[in-house]
Amino acid sequence: MFIELVDALRCPNAHDESWLVAAARRMEARHIVEGTLGCPVCAAEYPIHHGVADFRRAPAPVAAARTDPGSDPDAAARLAAFLDLTDASGFAVLLGEWGVHATAVETLTQTPLLLVNPPAEIEGSPGISVLRCDDVLPLAAAASRGTALDDASPVLVHAAVRATRAGGRVAASVAVPVPDGVRELVRDEAWWVGEREQAPLPLLSLHVRRR
Repeated sequence: MFIELVDALRCPNAHDESWLVAAARRMEARHIVEGTLGCPVCAAEYPIHHGVADFRRAPAPVAAARTDPGSDPDAAARLAAFLDLTDASGFAVLLGEWGVHATAVETLTQTPLLLVNPPAEIEGSPGISVLRCDDVLPLAAAASRGTALDDASPVLVHAAVRATRAGGRVAASVAVPVPDGVRELVRDEAWWVGEREQAPLPLLSLHVRRR
């Protein structure tokens, strides 16, 4: 888990949104390999093991990886382009199966990557952070610069969109419906690319002052 991403993490428990405190036992190049994330509100602790932060209520063995297209360099290049990963600012989220492209994408861009529930055997490394969670995504609203969605639960997809900043890119395969809050920009036979819409501003009450 890249130390710079800790500021974007939030405790998933039901209380006022809270940042987390990291205690590292082993680090490599500003990447927490072994450690713990703690919540100052509810005192919950979330382990980091092999660079993977685990926020699940009941951590379980990760399911065996399915056959995937992770060795496809064209898919990785398109993903980096669709998410507009042109510099090292911020970070991008790759949800689920998109994590298989992380190593290839990391060679094409300086943007840090955060993998959420990637396939089995994928561990964190400098430049690539990994977290596992239930349907509550432990990220602050508008934290990521771009997000690649897969066919995760609708609750997790909604949470991933919420965690994308306004104007940030969102990409997915055509099998994934365009979620609320995303404006589609372009589509081909395999992918669609959208943009996170600006959240509506709250209505203001106007009062007339009588003289």
